[in-house]
Amino acid sequence: MSSYVHPRSVCIAVLAASIATSSCGGGGGGTSTPNASAPPPAAPIVPARPVSQGNLEIAETLYAGAPRTPAGFYTEVAPTGHEFVSTEHLKNSDVDAASPSEPLYELCTDDWNQALAWSELAAQDESNYSDLVETNDDSRYFEFGRTRASEPEFYVRDRVFKCSYVDRATADLSVPEGPAGLLNVRPLSASDLRTLSEYLWSFTTYNNFGSSVLKSSGASSEDSFSHSLYIASLTRDGISSECDRIDVLEWRHTVDAASGALTLDVETAFSFGAKDNGGAAELCSG
Repeated sequence: MSSYVHPRSVCIAVLAASIATSSCGGGGGGTSTPNASAPPPAAPIVPARPVSQGNLEIAETLYAGAPRTPAGFYTEVAPTGHEFVSTEHLKNSDVDAASPSEPLYELCTDDWNQALAWSELAAQDESNYSDLVETNDDSRYFEFGRTRASEPEFYVRDRVFKCSYVDRATADLSVPEGPAGLLNVRPLSASDLRTLSEYLWSFTTYNNFGSSVLKSSGASSEDSFSHSLYIASLTRDGISSECDRIDVLEWRHTVDAASGALTLDVETAFSFGAKDNGGAAELCSG
């Protein structure tokens, strides 16, 4: 069965000495001219790098183990006269045989006697009892200094948050992010959140060799504050047997300015490969 084709749809080339090409139906010669007024294609949006350090500088910092924190970061001076000093916040698991399925959080009270009772209970539960030798009071916590009968001597600072400062009962230390308690300072400021965020970092696994805080910065909106620590974390052989992986994480606390409710979020900002070549940091190729 044949089909009909409209004559205007057929282009007939006529061979002639004086004609090199021909066109059909009054067309424009078989080529199209770009529209000069059309805008160029938009360039892809590249997220701004959240830290000023280059990848090699980050790798050098992690392999060297210093610096651990940026300038101006929260610090404490350890008490003198002790070879080893340990600081810890008492948790619900220290005073109660909680089920593994229950959230793990730091205790708080505004009662000095209650805080002391918890410290004593935790000390008695240890295989090696630590004697109470000193007590200190801070606007954020109660502190009980204890010495452990060992060689060398071990000085332990048990701390209990004051609920008037922060209540961590809604936090769960066994998970990396989620609700993080109530910051009860009033009036609440961005500086209060920064101090808490940098202080809490001290009690995390990030406060160890293989991690470094690259930047500490905050932001605010009409009804909340947020504070981010950009933390570089080293995973040995994370890419291959010859290449470690370095992740730069955003560890971000957000607080509702009215209620003081805290939330913790953790996101990977970027990652790259590096290796320690005889004490010299190198970036992995490819």
